Amino acid sequence: MRFRPFTEEDLEHLNRVAGERPLGLGTLRFFARTGHSFLAEAEEPLGFALAQAVWQGEATTVLVTRIEGRTEEALRGLLRAVVKSAYDAGVYEVALHLDPGRRDLERALLEEGFAVGPLVLAVRVLGSRGARGERRGVLE
Repeated sequence: MRFRPFTEEDLEHLNRVAGERPLGLGTLRFFARTGHSFLAEAEEPLGFALAQAVWQGEATTVLVTRIEGRTEEALRGLLRAVVKSAYDAGVYEVALHLDPGRRDLERALLEEGFAVGPLVLAVRVLGSRGARGERRGVLE
């Protein structure tokens, strides 16, 4: 399995893994420039991680906004790729929000040395999306 930064030409590959929440070209362009986002592939796309460095006032954190993988091996490899890119950039914190229903991702996080919990993400979506009751897609 190979883990590499992606480009605009990879939009179809990422969306084959994205499921019900496909990525738009603007999202792909933004995350392709961050230096912390990767595509997992073998003969076919197996997953992706969208991540960016975020200044927290005193330190920088690489925040994984979304990670998708068809296998736990793909998820673990993507986490390793993001951690390495953060370390190589001199960033010593990597974080992401975990949906409690994603047991495969939780196992991969624990296997890769992440601490899970106890924080919970509180979300309020404004405007017409909020009026429709949408909550998915915020920092995931």
